[in-house]
Amino acid sequence: MSFKKNNLKNNSNIFSSFIGIVSICVVFVIGIIVIKNLDLLSFEMMDKNLTKEEVIQLEVKKEEKIKEVRESNKINILLVWRGWWSHDAPDLTDTIILASLDKKKHLISMLSIPRDLYVEYDDVKSSEWKINGIYAKYYYQSESKEKWMEALKNKVSKITWEKIDYFVNVDFNWFTKVIDALGWIEINVPNNFVDDQYPDGNWGYRTLVFRKWTWNFTWDNALKYARSRHSTSDFDRSLRQQQVISWVKQRVIDADYLTSPKKIKEFYNIYKQYVYSDIWVTDLLTFLPVFKNAEKMKMLSYNINDSCFYWSNTCEKWGFLYIPERALYNWMSVLLLNWTEKNNLNQYEDFQIYTNRIYNNQEFFIENHEINVFNSLKVNHLAWILSNDIVPYGFNIPRYNSIWNTPTIYTKSTIYYNNISEDSETIKYLREFFKWEFIQTQAPKYSKVSTTKVEIVIWEDYLDTETKTFTF
Repeated sequence: MSFKKNNLKNNSNIFSSFIGIVSICVVFVIGIIVIKNLDLLSFEMMDKNLTKEEVIQLEVKKEEKIKEVRESNKINILLVWRGWWSHDAPDLTDTIILASLDKKKHLISMLSIPRDLYVEYDDVKSSEWKINGIYAKYYYQSESKEKWMEALKNKVSKITWEKIDYFVNVDFNWFTKVIDALGWIEINVPNNFVDDQYPDGNWGYRTLVFRKWTWNFTWDNALKYARSRHSTSDFDRSLRQQQVISWVKQRVIDADYLTSPKKIKEFYNIYKQYVYSDIWVTDLLTFLPVFKNAEKMKMLSYNINDSCFYWSNTCEKWGFLYIPERALYNWMSVLLLNWTEKNNLNQYEDFQIYTNRIYNNQEFFIENHEINVFNSLKVNHLAWILSNDIVPYGFNIPRYNSIWNTPTIYTKSTIYYNNISEDSETIKYLREFFKWEFIQTQAPKYSKVSTTKVEIVIWEDYLDTETKTFTF
């Protein structure tokens, strides 16, 4: 398996993760409020203008779904955001996140799907476009609200191989209304902050300045602080966004909104106005086991990026994307998953190896065991080629001091592991890729780093494999 990709600066997914986490933290906090205070409010059912027979069918369908979700260990929810900041294409779902709540493990796993991912539209023969246009297409072509999201749910399900139980479609104005309902949030700005290219709303720019200080931000300044792209770096922006998330949650708790019927009603009215979802109030009861242990929930966030461009000396996790030749796509800026191309867009099997870990074997990411790779042959670059091929799947191969040569020539490729169980998720995952011998040791055999838990040693059978990498 080889990757031939162009280098891509990964900007968009950082804000997508921010929006996804806000969705989880705030939408579900509201869910907790509703569940704990159902006796305080009488919620009216939304008028769908349905016939009596349609209402009966809907109720039967709802009961079947509720039963299925209650019996399952996890709940999968597709979160999409559209139309933020007076977007000129307000119905494009520029943020697409599949969130999974594991009831038994007390985990929330989120994966962002990039808006520019080029996909096949399954309902129309030879129809292809960016994934963020699927919802908009149905929005203008169908009067059925269910169809607007069903096509997008089906596509994300095909990509990830995960069944989707519910969806939440949010107008970005919802975020600003929630902050406004909170009144303000406290943000500690650690350093003087200047962005001289912040959009002014009139197709121009203004200079945005926040001094080093602890500020009480209204929704307007909170949005500016989180949105700014030109102050320092994308990494700093992600940290700012995490600040906003943390303080939104803290503000809800500190202001004791969890017990205020007035605020509950206000949040619910905002939700009803700006959020379209197939989660009914009665469906929220299916989340009760999760919400009862909300303080124990651990959140895991994942992206898809392109950090493994062709012949890179280093490769980072989640590098499953590449930029194709734009002339083949009407000069659009699009992204493709590795192993796919214009005439074969549905090759998701390799990517699903990764998504299966995200949603079903999260312990692997929690373990995060360090791995070193050793070349026992006199063939250059084998160790880092193998490293670049498996790092995207989530394996923790540090960027420095992780690629070595062995002092002796091996007769067969071997994987050593120390101070971890053979039943660990890391070892189980490696066995999916390599059919080599696994040997347990008391300490690292070759590594110069004491924290190394796994050592992969390459011999000639690595070169003999059909793919030149994995021996599936």
